Amino acid sequence: MNVATVIGFVAGIIILGTATFFATDSAGVFINLPGLAIVLGGTLASTFICFPLKEVTRVFAIFLTALKREELPIGNYIESIVDIAREASSRGKVHLERALPGIENEFLQNAIQMLVDGYSREEIKEILETRIEQTYQQEISSAGIYRTMAKLSPAYGLIGTLIGLIGLMQTMGGGGVATLGTHMAVSLTTTLYGILLSNLIFLPIAVKVEKRIEERVLLMAVIRDGVIFIKDKTPAAIVFDKLKAYLPPRRWASIGHRP
Repeated sequence: MNVATVIGFVAGIIILGTATFFATDSAGVFINLPGLAIVLGGTLASTFICFPLKEVTRVFAIFLTALKREELPIGNYIESIVDIAREASSRGKVHLERALPGIENEFLQNAIQMLVDGYSREEIKEILETRIEQTYQQEISSAGIYRTMAKLSPAYGLIGTLIGLIGLMQTMGGGGVATLGTHMAVSLTTTLYGILLSNLIFLPIAVKVEKRIEERVLLMAVIRDGVIFIKDKTPAAIVFDKLKAYLPPRRWASIGHRP
């Protein structure tokens, strides 16, 4: 689990809750269930209008993705590819075919299968690059859902405030001047809800998911190049050095020693 994400959510809620408690004599004024319904309901309604149903239903799955570990174990995959390259150079396609059942990553497994089936270098490169591009486009659209929700929620917060102000004016017309302050406070909470949801939940999740997508695309690029190196019968030591260059120096220790 991504500890930083959990810490950020919990710390944000605690800090805002504490500040709210000491900023007013009655913290209950910040509880406005109709206002919350306007913000959440309106944001979800507009999201359903903007995106296909199947994409919107993935919102919760995307949220769970943001809670996963920060970095994919690319170093482990580099070690596996280097091992496959070393064995393939000495044993040929027989080893590649035997190694297929033990490969868990579907993208790597499909790439190795293409080597076994005798695809040309150009065919392998073209197919893998197309898959990488399609994966990126599909996943980035999922992050776009949360970015859209981050834009919509403050707007619906303002709409809720306007609805509250209309009710406030009606109260003034009826002579209920004594309750103006309370009604005004309640109407403003919807704007608060919209801004909080946008900047504490929706936008951070979108950024987190985008970082996760970049990491996944990087892993797929490592696999693509590694498989092409195997096709070219590149020595394992050179494969190691070339794939290692994809990672920042701080992550080199996760790869292991040069073969």
